[in-house]
Amino acid sequence: MTAQRHPEAGFTLIETLVALVILAMSAISLLGATEAHINRIGALETRAAAQWAAENYLTELSLGVQPSDSPPAMNGNTFVIEAVRTATSDPDLEKIELTTRGAVDGVSYYRMTGFVDTAQLAGMGL
Repeated sequence: MTAQRHPEAGFTLIETLVALVILAMSAISLLGATEAHINRIGALETRAAAQWAAENYLTELSLGVQPSDSPPAMNGNTFVIEAVRTATSDPDLEKIELTTRGAVDGVSYYRMTGFVDTAQLAGMGL
């Protein structure tokens, strides 16, 4: 003997639980995607700050200002800037390759190449 359901009886408990499980799994996926997005944005902020630190360092060299001995801090991150100087075919210019690394983790976040007047570098004793 089977029981007949009235058409307006609503959902059964099992149907409601299945719907809740589907919603919970969707919410977990959404939270995972949101967390990954937040991590990517944080990494982008760190790389942008590393770029600013390297550009500031190259600008200081170009202006003939002695770069600071303390590691530059940008946007809450502290960086170590490594500079490699190379002579060019023009005796008045030197090629400067900069690598910006995190002071804490040592990860290379940004690399750039620039050119500086050798007279500016000589005036700073570099």
